Amino acid sequence: MLASTILSTFLLAALPQQLPEDGRGQGLFPATWHAGRRQALMEDPRVQNGIIVLRGAGTTNDYREFRQDNNFWYFTGITTPNAVLVLVPKTGEEYLFVPPVQASAEVWVGNLIDPEEAKAITGIEKCLPLGARSRGFGSGRQDVSALSDLLDQLSRKHKRFLIQGQPAENWMMSRDQLQNAVRSQSGDPYDGRASREAQFRARLDEHHKVKEVKDITVLLDAMRVRKTAQEAQAMRRACQISGQAHQAVITWAKPGHFEWQIAARMTGTMLEAGAMGPAYAPIVGSGPNANILHYNENHRAIQEGDVVLIDYGAEFQHYVADITRSWPVSSRFTDRQREVYQAVFDAQEAAFAATKPGVLLSQVEAAAMKVLAERGFGRDCWHGISHWLGMATHDVGLRRAKLEPGMVFTVEPGVYLPEEGFGIRIEDVVMVTESGHEILSAGIPRTVSEIEAMRAKALGQSEKQAETN
Repeated sequence: MLASTILSTFLLAALPQQLPEDGRGQGLFPATWHAGRRQALMEDPRVQNGIIVLRGAGTTNDYREFRQDNNFWYFTGITTPNAVLVLVPKTGEEYLFVPPVQASAEVWVGNLIDPEEAKAITGIEKCLPLGARSRGFGSGRQDVSALSDLLDQLSRKHKRFLIQGQPAENWMMSRDQLQNAVRSQSGDPYDGRASREAQFRARLDEHHKVKEVKDITVLLDAMRVRKTAQEAQAMRRACQISGQAHQAVITWAKPGHFEWQIAARMTGTMLEAGAMGPAYAPIVGSGPNANILHYNENHRAIQEGDVVLIDYGAEFQHYVADITRSWPVSSRFTDRQREVYQAVFDAQEAAFAATKPGVLLSQVEAAAMKVLAERGFGRDCWHGISHWLGMATHDVGLRRAKLEPGMVFTVEPGVYLPEEGFGIRIEDVVMVTESGHEILSAGIPRTVSEIEAMRAKALGQSEKQAETN
């Protein structure tokens, strides 16, 4: 109990009152934070007899802004492609390899990170180029001779390589989606390619004399489940930005606006507020489209009498929000829409009340479902009520784990009535605390009266006028 209390104090220690002044959170995760994550990993008794080799995301085939693999960023803070981290837990040695900087590449993509810059970002003293031989930009095989030589040297003493064997999360992608993609690709008789992680494992086994190459993804993922103070602050900010985006359209949209226009306005609001970008593709479902859980066409014009369901969140400093709001296109809900909305709201409140250390996520979900069943909507919620949240929208973690301080998840009950032409979902972000929970998205309007007041503003009506409509 004492150890748990000490850890919880570290995780949720007093947070800085303000984010760094640049508005995008630069400096929120200093080198010391990433060093602390590596140290915690190397202290795990399950990794003491091996060499941890983690590979960052590779170069993309286009000129989008590079997005690092979540676990690699978590342990290094490095945002350059093709980097490799090597840790030796028994001795505490740390090595980071980055591709050699090439002037020809920088002409096209801007400044690349050299070993000295990598040292400042990560706090790792031994930052080295992957290989001595620099090849032309866009040429084929990379020179990894320096990395290979080190792995040969270390493998003489330590006979196990420890790697991330599960798919690496990237921009707007969660592990569950990636696992499905890998299964589809490997099972395709006209494709059949192994994943990047599986190929890395095979190459290590082929080129270096070790007894075992072991997948430690479950250990890496477990570290991410309980959030540190910095992570919690990044997620609060992601929720705040998401809330600004939702409010921007609830107070603006009018009959005739298209779903895609609403999505565009929200995306712009997120970027202007300092988000890295969206956490996932926007779901803007008006009228019957609200009953398509992952609706993404966003092509319908919203109409008087519709309910618009928007599921959209921002990413801030590699941490995401997942927020859903449902609102009437008119200034007020109809009586039936209000009945359903209040049932969903009350179900969410019941889930919040059940959230505290020691309970299971399934118990939180059961509290919400009990309310929906009592209101006659037990069969109209077609999905789970909660999922973990962090660096990915469907974040890593075991559902059977008991809740502990620092865990963050969504609460998103919904009722879907295709025969009535509308659906309603409300989704917020909750963090478990020592005394119960904190709603990280608490500042985003959620009650019927708050939603209707914003809609009256959008339509240029006073609240009194809206009440008479």
